[in-house]
Amino acid sequence: MHIGFTGPISLAPLAGRLGCPPPATYAVPYTGLLVGTWLDQGHRVTVYALGEVERPWVRTAGPLTVVVVPMRAHARHYLRDFFRVEREALVREMRARPADVVSAHWTYEFALAAARSGRPAFVTAHDAPLRCAWEEGLSPYRWLRNSLALPAVHRATALSGVSPYTARHLTTVLRAPVPVQVIPNGVRLAGMPSAPPPAATAAPVFATVLNGWGPLKNGRAALRAFGLARRSLPAARLLMFGDGFRPDGAAAAWAAAHGLAQGVEFAGPTGHRELLERLAAEATALVHPSRLEACPMILLEAMAVGVPVLGGRRSGAVPWVLAEGGAGVLVDVESPREIADAMVGLGRDTALRARLAAAGRDRVRGHFDLDAVADTYTRWFRTAA
Repeated sequence: MHIGFTGPISLAPLAGRLGCPPPATYAVPYTGLLVGTWLDQGHRVTVYALGEVERPWVRTAGPLTVVVVPMRAHARHYLRDFFRVEREALVREMRARPADVVSAHWTYEFALAAARSGRPAFVTAHDAPLRCAWEEGLSPYRWLRNSLALPAVHRATALSGVSPYTARHLTTVLRAPVPVQVIPNGVRLAGMPSAPPPAATAAPVFATVLNGWGPLKNGRAALRAFGLARRSLPAARLLMFGDGFRPDGAAAAWAAAHGLAQGVEFAGPTGHRELLERLAAEATALVHPSRLEACPMILLEAMAVGVPVLGGRRSGAVPWVLAEGGAGVLVDVESPREIADAMVGLGRDTALRARLAAAGRDRVRGHFDLDAVADTYTRWFRTAA
């Protein structure tokens, strides 16, 4: 099958196949791994991406073609015309280099371009658009951008969501006109680092991986909870990864102003492989205070590595990912005290950490293996095209 892919994508996992350094793109790590898996399974793939180029960048290497079209630098342009320039550039390339189907990821500008490509448009929702906009607060950019999901969902040939929660949002809130398939995110298990067996420690290391210092990811609750947990575990440490968590970033400044910086390492944005290796080598548990998740890759990856995880019992798909608490600890992320109590419990209870590490690995192996996920996509394309 010739699969067209469009959406945010890191080309780093594909650089070896291309044989040359690719340009920087509007990127997430997962989708590049998904494309690589399709290639490994014998499919032909054409990627239509947005990136930091002045004119379309095109490379073909065997069954892989990558097309990167220019993306404007400032959000004000997007607010003015709803990504019209970017969408039209993507449509031109999709029509010039057509695939059998176009797999569009996220329900925004890429999905709208896929719907105009002339090919069957299979749109995958990686979030709950209107709920995400609500959780982000009074951001005009977020509300206007997420509103693109309404026409995108109604123009798609077929729809999928990365969790039952996401599928329900498309059906009940956006009134999706077709049934929504559930196809979760997946983890490439081969080559993943592996955490050592849990051991007793008086100095547990907690970690957060949060993309953004804002209300949705709820980093303030993690810092407040860690401050409370240190009263029982004074040697504990907290590693904070992600955008907004640099040593000179917004989270560090807020923590210092509130007397909550002691024992915290603000690691900031970190390369994907380095992040996983640090989690495997250092983290006693991953704390994920996010208020809403569709199918969080960081929870899947931590579980695959063997790091016990803690997440919100009402945070979208988090309870589903954690098998309703069988593969992780569920708490009220609006309560720093409840998060802190769970952190102390994990820090002190070696047997609990061992059980959750084993259950997390089993959960990922049984439900979120990337090879199986990629195969589910191609079966979906064949049956619904």
